[in-house]
Amino acid sequence: MGSVACRVRPRAARILGLGLAARGLAIGAAMCAVAVTGFAGEAPETPGKIEAVTVYLGQALVTRRVETTGAAGLSELVVTNLPANVVPGSVYAEAEPGVEVRSVRFRERPVPQDVREEVRKLDSQMQQLADNLQANAGRRALITERRAYLAKLEAFVAPTANTELTHGVLNAETLKTLTEFLFERRTELADEEMTSAIEARTIREQMELVRRQRVELAGASERTAREAVVFVNQAAAGKSAVRVRYLVTNASWSPSYIARLTGDREKFTLEYHASVSQTSGEDWTDVTLTLSTATPSLAARGPALSPLTLSVTREGPAPEVAQQMGEFGKQSYREALGKLKEQRKAAEGQFNLQMNAPNRAATPAGEAAAQQVMDQGQAQVEFADSALNDIANRMQVLDLLSSDVRAKKTGGPRRPRDESGVSVTYELPGRTSMPSRADQQMIPIAMTTLDAALVRVATPVLTNFVYEEATAANTTSTVFLAGPVSTYVDGQFVGRGDIPTVSAGESFTVGLGIDSSLRATRELVEKSETTQGGNRVVTFTYQLTIENFGADPAEVRLLDRLPYTKESEMKVTLLAPGRDLSKDPAYEKRDRKKGVLRWEVTAPAQAVGVTAFTVEYQFRLEYDKQFNVAPAAPSPQAPARAAAWDEED
Repeated sequence: MGSVACRVRPRAARILGLGLAARGLAIGAAMCAVAVTGFAGEAPETPGKIEAVTVYLGQALVTRRVETTGAAGLSELVVTNLPANVVPGSVYAEAEPGVEVRSVRFRERPVPQDVREEVRKLDSQMQQLADNLQANAGRRALITERRAYLAKLEAFVAPTANTELTHGVLNAETLKTLTEFLFERRTELADEEMTSAIEARTIREQMELVRRQRVELAGASERTAREAVVFVNQAAAGKSAVRVRYLVTNASWSPSYIARLTGDREKFTLEYHASVSQTSGEDWTDVTLTLSTATPSLAARGPALSPLTLSVTREGPAPEVAQQMGEFGKQSYREALGKLKEQRKAAEGQFNLQMNAPNRAATPAGEAAAQQVMDQGQAQVEFADSALNDIANRMQVLDLLSSDVRAKKTGGPRRPRDESGVSVTYELPGRTSMPSRADQQMIPIAMTTLDAALVRVATPVLTNFVYEEATAANTTSTVFLAGPVSTYVDGQFVGRGDIPTVSAGESFTVGLGIDSSLRATRELVEKSETTQGGNRVVTFTYQLTIENFGADPAEVRLLDRLPYTKESEMKVTLLAPGRDLSKDPAYEKRDRKKGVLRWEVTAPAQAVGVTAFTVEYQFRLEYDKQFNVAPAAPSPQAPARAAAWDEED
């Protein structure tokens, strides 16, 4: 399916050219194309070829090159065999020098197929199976008759044997022979009956399969042809070409990685792959493949911004404003804003769909019909503009009226939580082939070796295991998109993890699995409670332990945490850290302020049991004695907050 058929009809439409200027290019070209199409069946078919494909997240842009050898002047190309998953409004064409594209439109039409020979073969096969089934039924009827005859023979033998035994003239040898004969024949009949039943079942299954094949073939006797009708003007006779481009659905890709740590443990190799899903309905054979995270919206303009009109009133807010504040009254400002952003994202998708609507790309014949389609398309776009402006108005009104707004601290740009807007493109070297099939197909994007800074991380409040991590800087010009990573150390698979989106020059961390030579524990050593004035003062002492079973000392990043609160009624004080906390600037700027404790320590070799490495720290919790300590309500975004604390300051 990598090729395309194209019908070419030379200058049959030259005489219609005078009417184009009077009617306008769009309508005139469409009328001309319709007039020309009437003779499309007379033109010979010429092959085209898919030469390039750009795969987006959910769609793919396919480029077909169609060569023409027509005479100079106006002609029409009917590019056929477009796949079923083509997006009609996305079809457009570009011409090489010497050819001018006047119009492009997409059409679907039924095409009958002659399947009589195939149907006759299936009918003959069905008749043969029916004859076999009838013969099988005859054999089974004969088995039934033979079984009935044996029953009659048995009924004759038994009374005769009793009579002879009464008169003392029993022929034992004859009775034995008849008995063995009856049992042997019954066994043979049982075997024949089982074989015949299995044969009948097999024949019925074959008949059902042939019947379904015939139904499918008869149903496919008329297929739908999807075509791009391209009306061109060729400057001079000879060879030329037109490139037809269109979007198809059921095509997407996602990034994945393989990290391999080398023996010197100072570098690791990162293999960047793309998992491509391609069920568009056409095979891409020997094409130039490009992967992109951009959105092929094909919208020539963005949404139009309308003014936000405000007023003041003594009667209270307008009904629609009161309704909005009632909806968000039980939610925090951030929760309400998050929901509005989700609505805006959905509205943006609808805006792009309206801009790409098929009836905006295909202009029907006739001036009135064409004007009606244009008016309808314009109304749809204006409605999409209005929906986006309505959501924007609600977001700004929320800012104006909400009492829960907290201004963010300045200090430079921050990475947005939603990285869906990151747009990168990877042009893969060489050419490749990718058939349309359900399996995900792996394609390498890049492979690089990066300097690694290894660290062991112990978080005994979460787990007793100690994990090893490698931190590296992206020294390439390639943007690494967020995706899963499979990690290998010394050729052995150690586990799976994730890589965030990493820009060029940015650092990131890859997990290297569990270090089996280390164990970490956390224990509450002492707790005391006193009262000072009207406050309750509780002092806690915790001991963190690292056991090193290895023969070499191990550098470990040890993590724990203090209670964190934003309430002024509670005070948390670190009395004794046990050992010096980390001086890392990033840690002091963000995590330390949130109560996270971090030590950079070295666990001695063979430090096990009483000789294990320990850190003992102490903190104090002070609050009004009339209150009780309670954990804050968990947030649905709790897992993401650890990576975005600085946004909540």
